[in-house]
Amino acid sequence: MKNIWQAAGAASSRNLPNPIIKSPPTPQSTTHLGLLNLHSQMTDCCGEDGESAAPVRCQHGHNFNLKELKPLILFSRPLSSDSAQDQIFNNFRLDIGSRTLMSVTDKSQASSSSSPVVLRDIDPLLKDLNEKKQSFRRNVVSLAAELKDVRSRLASHEQCFAKETLTRQEAESKAKRLEEEFQMLQKRLEERNGQLLTSTSTAEKYLKELDDLRLQLSATQATADENAASAHLAQLQCLALLKELDEKTSSLKDHEDRVAKLGEQLNTLQKDLLAREFSQKQLKDEVLRIEHDIMQAVAKAGANKDYELRKLLDEVSPKNFEKINKLLVVKDEEIMKLKDEIRIISGRWKLKTKELESQLEKQRRADQELKKRVLKLEFCLQEARAQTRKLQRVGEHRDRAIKELKDQLAAKQGGTVGTEKQKFWETSGFKIVVSVSMLILVAFSKR
Repeated sequence: MKNIWQAAGAASSRNLPNPIIKSPPTPQSTTHLGLLNLHSQMTDCCGEDGESAAPVRCQHGHNFNLKELKPLILFSRPLSSDSAQDQIFNNFRLDIGSRTLMSVTDKSQASSSSSPVVLRDIDPLLKDLNEKKQSFRRNVVSLAAELKDVRSRLASHEQCFAKETLTRQEAESKAKRLEEEFQMLQKRLEERNGQLLTSTSTAEKYLKELDDLRLQLSATQATADENAASAHLAQLQCLALLKELDEKTSSLKDHEDRVAKLGEQLNTLQKDLLAREFSQKQLKDEVLRIEHDIMQAVAKAGANKDYELRKLLDEVSPKNFEKINKLLVVKDEEIMKLKDEIRIISGRWKLKTKELESQLEKQRRADQELKKRVLKLEFCLQEARAQTRKLQRVGEHRDRAIKELKDQLAAKQGGTVGTEKQKFWETSGFKIVVSVSMLILVAFSKR
């Protein structure tokens, strides 16, 4: 019985459907209705006590003695309660009553069907009926005891419910007190919020100033980065110009080598010309000497031989003179051509040397300008690095001051904050940090 009651309570607590109420119509459910009808007939005939001994006929045509069925009907009487446990218990009582009533109907049917049986079988059947009646009565008594237990449990539950109501009332009173305290705390919070708003407004002002300082620092850092980038570009340009200078110096060396070779060729040509001129002079001297010898020989010879010698001279000398003159003309033409070529080549090389000298001067000037720019950029880089170092130091000092202020704020917020305590922006450390940062910014802006 206790297990059935616990199973029914678990089904109700889990919001499971009631198998007794929502099951399809079965003979058991019809017996439920029969019990209810019997209960109504009993109350109609003899009131709530059921003292009448007259048999009652059910819907199926079976006769029942109300005295025997009185405990069953009282057990199956529904309780007047709307709770889920009472409904489950009512269903459980109806189920037990229906089962017992079905057993009684089976007994009545068995007795009606056994009327035509032989008389010798009546005695054991009556014994069985008596035993079953006794067992039924025992079951009814046990069920009544269980009913008492259940009612005692219900009474204990009602007592618990009353205690819970008392505790609820106490909790409501405590909640009211807490609400009053909460209202007081809200008022205090509003006052503190006003103070915090004023402090936050002043803190926002200082934060705006700090943001302006950060913007100025970022601008200086941007200029320093631009200077560094320009210096890097200048270094790259210097490297490119150095490469060009190396290439041009190598080309100048090649040109100088070529000029030296051409000078050597000119020297050789001049030497050849001098040698040829010297050879021509020697030939002329020899020709003149030969003519002088011939003239002397002719003078020494007689008048007879003058005519023959003159003929020989007239035959020999013009031929030699013509050959010599032709050779001299050819050599003179070659010499003139060589001189013209030498003049042209020397003019070209002079122009090229002048162009190269002008290019070298331009490159030297560009190198000097680049060196000046590089020096200026290096100086700017040094200044920018010095400024960045100073800014980093200032930022470190500022971060340290901010950390100190945060620590002070945390210490003030961790303890009991009094209204008369000094605010953090009114402290001497914060004022000193702000003044130093402003002075540094003024100095940087002047630079």
